[in-house]
Amino acid sequence: MFFFLYLYSYMAVAVSFVFPPYFGCLVVFTASLYSAVFFGLFSLIFSSFLKGNNIILFVIATPAAWVLLEFIRSLGLLGHTGGFLGYSQSSCVPILQAAALYGYWGLPFLIIFMQTIVFSGFTVLKAKDGLPLRKLLFPFLFFLIMLGSGMFLPSLFPVEDKNDLFRIALIQGNIPQEDILDPSSAKDNFQKYLDLTGKAHRLFAPLDLIVWPETVFSTSVARYYPEAEKKILLLAKETGTPILLGAMLTDHEQGKTYNSILLQKSGREEREKQRYDKIKLVPFAEYFPFPGLLNRIWPVKISLGTYTPGTDIRLFSLDSWDVGGIICFESYFSGPALKSAQKGAEHLFVLSNDAWFLESSGMEQHAQAAAIRAVETGIGVTQVANTGYTISFDCKGRKILCLPRAEDEIALLETNLPQRTTLYRCWGDYFLYLCVLILAVFFFRGYFKRSLSL
Repeated sequence: MFFFLYLYSYMAVAVSFVFPPYFGCLVVFTASLYSAVFFGLFSLIFSSFLKGNNIILFVIATPAAWVLLEFIRSLGLLGHTGGFLGYSQSSCVPILQAAALYGYWGLPFLIIFMQTIVFSGFTVLKAKDGLPLRKLLFPFLFFLIMLGSGMFLPSLFPVEDKNDLFRIALIQGNIPQEDILDPSSAKDNFQKYLDLTGKAHRLFAPLDLIVWPETVFSTSVARYYPEAEKKILLLAKETGTPILLGAMLTDHEQGKTYNSILLQKSGREEREKQRYDKIKLVPFAEYFPFPGLLNRIWPVKISLGTYTPGTDIRLFSLDSWDVGGIICFESYFSGPALKSAQKGAEHLFVLSNDAWFLESSGMEQHAQAAAIRAVETGIGVTQVANTGYTISFDCKGRKILCLPRAEDEIALLETNLPQRTTLYRCWGDYFLYLCVLILAVFFFRGYFKRSLSL
């Protein structure tokens, strides 16, 4: 729940640039109320389930209901998965393997499944004329089979490595958010990344790739440091290393701005940049819903939060390997990472700016998403963040590198791109359909039972 407040506070700060402060408070209140509604709905559903007399269906239907409510909460204007129950297992690598089999949704299902069994056990023991405790034997065995399958079946899929070892420099510039928002600091901010990259080259060369965080190249940089784009090209050429960087790009002809990832190569095609535009935008921070209506209510011209979403996941092709790239908020969703892996990405980079979180636990909770995405897709996932956490996980969700937060740091990631096939990568969110089926059986059984009793 604390994570939701951090995220909604971020929205409120962004809103305050163009609307009165009370509007930001209204955003936080509305978004918090929206999240709270789902907990209330689950309580109502759980109470209605308790009225049934089939303990087996009750124990299995309860976690299915929780999972589907989480899924619904991940949709729509305020949808995301940050701070969801399943992320609590991100540091428990053995249990985390279940995400390779069931996807993220299997993790909260298992947690609620076990809690419901324990609750039912205490209820049976407490009740004088309750059902015999052996009624819980089948659900408990089912739970053990699900957990055991999730922990051990993914290990049957072999991990495949490339023969070459790839050397990747990760740059964490640690630019405070107030400096990022100050146009007069744009040149100094950008120069800091140039300097840190030069240092990384001197320490770690030869390198196969250099990675910068989200929006290091911004419209302010383009305005106050006109030679910045040439500096990137020259740096890639001097180091002989492609640079993957976050950039804010404006299409002046169409009047659209994008939150993008660029790949600046160092060879003959150095002037040709591969590009991906962020698809999942943060509401009230990267775009305003219904801008026409808002501009009629308040006489302001919305300039912040006018990003245009991208249309498709794209890979970045290097000499002998392909990588995927997604941006910040997108790592909270399984879809972008899944599509990258299905298209053939051999490693996934999450470029982020988490300076909005200051030194709160929001940074750590965002980093947890990378571990889940790695296990789901069966490829390594590395998050490169401006103020931290810059962190890397292998295809089994094991942490292999982590920089301290809120510090200027560079790191060398050496990897032979291990990957494995996962059921989730092949079948996607099939587990959600199983949850729908479980609830359908529960409700239809109750309906027919009531019909026969009439």
